[in-house]
Amino acid sequence: MIDGFSFLQKELIIPILLCGLVVFNIYVWKEWQTKQRGRFVVNSIVALITILALGILILEPTKEVEINDSQALVLTDNYNAVVKDSLLNYYKGIKVLDYNPVKLIRKELDSLTNVIVLGDGIEPYDFYLFDSIPTTYIPNAAPMGVTRLNYTEQLVLGCELKVSGSYSTPIEKSFLVLQDSRSNGLDSIQLIENKNVDFNLTTRPKVAGAYVYQLAVKDSVGVILETNPIPIKVLKKEPLRVLILNTFPTFETKYLKNFLAESGHEVIVRSQLTKGKYKFEYFNTPTQPVYQFTDVVLQNFDIVITDSETYMSLGKSAKSRFEKSIAEHGLGLFIQPSDFLFNTRSSDAYFKFKSDRINTVILPIYAAETEKYPYQFDEQLLVEPIDLDGVSNLAAYRQMGNGKIATTSLLSSYQLLLNGKSEVYHGVWTTILDKIAKKKGQAVSWESNTKIPRKDEPFHFEVRTNLEELGVINEDSISVSLVQKALLPSHYSGTVYPKKIGWNTLQVENDSTDFSYYVFEKNDWKALTSTMIIAANKKQFANETQKNRTVFVDRPVSQLLFYILFLLGVGWLWLSPKLAAEG
Repeated sequence: MIDGFSFLQKELIIPILLCGLVVFNIYVWKEWQTKQRGRFVVNSIVALITILALGILILEPTKEVEINDSQALVLTDNYNAVVKDSLLNYYKGIKVLDYNPVKLIRKELDSLTNVIVLGDGIEPYDFYLFDSIPTTYIPNAAPMGVTRLNYTEQLVLGCELKVSGSYSTPIEKSFLVLQDSRSNGLDSIQLIENKNVDFNLTTRPKVAGAYVYQLAVKDSVGVILETNPIPIKVLKKEPLRVLILNTFPTFETKYLKNFLAESGHEVIVRSQLTKGKYKFEYFNTPTQPVYQFTDVVLQNFDIVITDSETYMSLGKSAKSRFEKSIAEHGLGLFIQPSDFLFNTRSSDAYFKFKSDRINTVILPIYAAETEKYPYQFDEQLLVEPIDLDGVSNLAAYRQMGNGKIATTSLLSSYQLLLNGKSEVYHGVWTTILDKIAKKKGQAVSWESNTKIPRKDEPFHFEVRTNLEELGVINEDSISVSLVQKALLPSHYSGTVYPKKIGWNTLQVENDSTDFSYYVFEKNDWKALTSTMIIAANKKQFANETQKNRTVFVDRPVSQLLFYILFLLGVGWLWLSPKLAAEG
């Protein structure tokens, strides 16, 4: 390119240049051999101009032109036709692009100065296409149907399956019904017309395995209006070995140990009486006092629950053994909260907190109010929230190698039991302990990062393992590319594009360790998907303050001049020998 000029057929520049030189040299040699050399110089110059004109005609010259008024209206799913027509009338000459996640529109976007997105919005994995383009997003209203959903994707046999969420603008006297894989009704709730309804449906699976439950909407006479799948995995119940350490007995520990014992777990409780003297309690396990925290002793437990004072008072070597057992053997450590914990340095407490001056919180699924410390978790590397009945800032865990360290800001959670909210209490502690418990017999831990996987769309997952060599294949035995995290060498992430609806599997190469995930059909959970995409687009384009960008495009240069030069040159070269012969 010279001063904004270029050629459309850039790849032909060298071949045409070489051919032009060969033709010109042949012409000069031939002209030199003739006896009439009076016009040799003139003819050579004309021949050169003619060859250059022909070459330029073939290369198709272009000139870089600045534009700043090329707009486009990007139509996405469920766009409002009335709004579309209004925008077309207001912005005369605006381009219209149909967004399709399967078909890239990068080429069309490159020449645009700004875009308006109408409808549900762009899929989050395509946001990068709009990074450099000023974008205005006009969202849809909340769709009719399930707009919020939480359910236990994996639970232990005997535990309760909870399905909760919100339903927007339902039909009058319709019902929301939780059904098993055979369409038998398990729980239901009646919906109120034109109101957002929060729902909570529960059941207890009776057999371990992978199942697809259904959330159905029925009218007043029982006709099914809509169904959506709820895939769950029910695991066989295996008792945990739990060690509870307290400086002194507390009501929190009293009710927690009873809950664990009634759930069939093996529990040892050690409470300090005086220096060097302890009281031991045993539930579902033989008498086995614990005085020293050696590597062998800690490996016998899946979870250790300790108050913050007890843990912080341990010596440096004892803490090191705890951290070694957590990182190498997957031990789960739960630190019971106290004022002491929230005022301890984050380097010692493993967590950072900030004051929020809020002393109570409502767990929305059961509308249960409970006390909390006036603190919340601060954002921190390697610290992930634990969702407790729809609230994500009440508990968190810190990943440490293969294991986890967790705590909560809940205060006196046993008050839930005293207030008759035993279901809420059991749900809170089951969620926390299941999250951090040692994974038995698993060399590889899997986690899904895609809320609703769909066919031919990216499914993101994470793998945690200490295997020196890790290879993952899909169900077609095709190898999956993995990215190893720099700060966590035992953590990998990957992406696949599932090709079938229903249960799909990923498997460790040359091993039986696998991971099952469910792929939904295109029309499953439409309202929920729309709500999620709308929220993501609002966040992505909320602070759009850029002015229209300046775009440079290559426009074809008029070739009339080169046609004239070529015709004149050819005409002269044809006429020149005749004029020389007559002379």
